[in-house]
Amino acid sequence: MEIHYFGWSGITLEHCDTLVGFDLFGEAVTWDALKSNQPILMCLTHGHPEHAGSLEKLLEAPEARPYLANVHLISSHDVIQHINRNKILAPENVHPVKDSESVTVNGVKITVFDWVHMPLLPPGMREKLEYIFQLLIHPLDLLRIGTLGLSLPMNAPQLGFHLTYPDGKRVLNYSEGVHRLTDRAEVAQIARKLPAEMLFFAVEPDDAEAIPNWVEILAPSDVYIYEAHRPWRDTFHLPFIDLNKYAGELSERFQRMTFNALVKEGQVIGG
Repeated sequence: MEIHYFGWSGITLEHCDTLVGFDLFGEAVTWDALKSNQPILMCLTHGHPEHAGSLEKLLEAPEARPYLANVHLISSHDVIQHINRNKILAPENVHPVKDSESVTVNGVKITVFDWVHMPLLPPGMREKLEYIFQLLIHPLDLLRIGTLGLSLPMNAPQLGFHLTYPDGKRVLNYSEGVHRLTDRAEVAQIARKLPAEMLFFAVEPDDAEAIPNWVEILAPSDVYIYEAHRPWRDTFHLPFIDLNKYAGELSERFQRMTFNALVKEGQVIGG
C-alpha cells in the first residue's frame, strides 16, 4: 500500500488497483497528483471547510474530465448533495451513506460510522480565553475561514470510514473523532464491529494524554497520525504538537505497534 499525505486531513491510499482519498482539500490536491486509470474513491468525513471546501472545484475543473468516469464520491447525503449539485458525477458514482451502512466499489468494502468532533476550544478557562484572544487579533483570517463555511453543509453527519480490501487488509479512518471527550463505549463498539490493522486519526495538543486509551482499545498494528488543523494553528499562533516526538512516545508505550507521523505535504509512505 502507498500512502500519500496532502496536508490538513487529506490522505490517499493506493492498494488493490484502487485509489482511496480521504478529505482531499487544498492546493496540493491536483489531478497531476491523483491521475489514475484505477477507480478513485473519494471519501469525505464531514462538511467543514478544510475537508469539503475544495472538492467541488477539483471535480469541475477541465482537467478532471478524463478521470470522472472512475471517480466515486462516498459521504453523507448532505455533503454529496453539495459537492455534486451540478451533477458532474453520474448517479451511479455517488454513494450517500449513513451510520453502519456499507458500499462496495471495485471489491473494496467501505463501512461508515458516526463519531463526535474533537472540541474546538482547549480545556481550562485561561486557555480558552487565550485561544479566543488569538482568534480575535486576526480578524481578517477569522472572517476568511468563517466565509469558507457559509455555503457548506457544516451540520452534516461526521463519518468515519472502515475499508476492507479484496486481499483482506483492513483500514480504519477515525478522522477527528479520537480526543479527550471520546466515549469509551463508542470506541469499544468500533473495535468490536470494525477491527482494523491500520488506523488513521487526527491529533490535537490537548488530546495527546487521552489518545493512548483509544489506541489500546482499537488495537491496530500500524497507526498514522496527522494534524488536521495545523495550518490554522500556525495562522493564529496557537499551540501545536510535535507529531514525530509524539509518535516516538507512543511507540515506546505500545511496542507491538508501529506509529507513523504524517507531517509534510507530499509525504509518501510505502509503495
